[in-house]
Amino acid sequence: MKGKDILRDLSLAGRPDPAAARMEPLKASGAVRAMSLGLDRLTTEAARARDLEHAIAQGEHVIELDPHAIEPSFISDRIQSVTDPEYDELKVSISATGQQVPVLVRPHPERLDRYQAAYGHRRIRAALDLKISVRAIVRNLSDIELVTAQAQENGPRLNLSFIERALFASHLDAYGFERDAIAQALGVDKPELSRLLSVNQKIDRSIILAIGPAPKIGRPRWVALADHLADGKRLSIALATISSADFLSADTNGRFNAVMNSIGTSPKKSRTLLRRPFVGASGQKLGWIENSGRGIRLTTDQAAFGAFLERKLPSLVDEFAESAEAAKPTSKRDQATDLK
Repeated sequence: MKGKDILRDLSLAGRPDPAAARMEPLKASGAVRAMSLGLDRLTTEAARARDLEHAIAQGEHVIELDPHAIEPSFISDRIQSVTDPEYDELKVSISATGQQVPVLVRPHPERLDRYQAAYGHRRIRAALDLKISVRAIVRNLSDIELVTAQAQENGPRLNLSFIERALFASHLDAYGFERDAIAQALGVDKPELSRLLSVNQKIDRSIILAIGPAPKIGRPRWVALADHLADGKRLSIALATISSADFLSADTNGRFNAVMNSIGTSPKKSRTLLRRPFVGASGQKLGWIENSGRGIRLTTDQAAFGAFLERKLPSLVDEFAESAEAAKPTSKRDQATDLK
């Protein structure tokens, strides 16, 4: 082999094969995708840690504030719900191990000795409930900077429901943000942003707030509800429904179903009409009662209460057999009651 050939081969060693570079990327399997999601979450947490370290390095110390001195952002991105398991878990975690991630606040632009939150509203709420101080970073932020920080924290990173994102997008739009900036903040494309804004415009705000975040209800069903409520009669029925006792006793997903059912658009795939909790005399929640088109289901995760019901069932059956209800004719489809 000639000397020039040897030098050429050495210079080419380690370079990628041009043909290999043109190969189509392989599609990840389900397991790989799941691992990727886990890595994405770790990456996000690492990014938060780096942001915190950077803030501290820049002289932005983490301090403790009285949560009563912190007011929420002037633009809301969450809908309060009667039941919020994620918040309950957060409060238990803070109670057990303390507040791990500081909140971001700015000095209040109009009130002395008070602050306004950019993000961390649920951590502030937990501190209020637990009667403890809240760990916070105080930063001078303009209105635009505050809302941008809020959107970046609570939009792509947290699992806001479809309707919460729709309301947040509407608030940002009303404040005067450009559509490109809103789409980027929420991590959506322009067609999806248009759908978010459209749903919010078509559904009466009182109905949205009464239903709540409804995390199990996605875009197709909200779009369908918006289309149905264009009918004035259906809108009147929906407005009457949200003040009914059955509606108010249901959880947020059940409330959406109740509105859909009341205007004659019961979802085919979901048989649950209403899901309401039942509590004991002490106020302890013992389980849920689900009333569907095919029966009534009693569900409890309280082992002691479940065992008590099982012992009482024979006597309840005997009592029912002697009652006036037992003499009433049954429907063509037997009503089933499940105890789980």
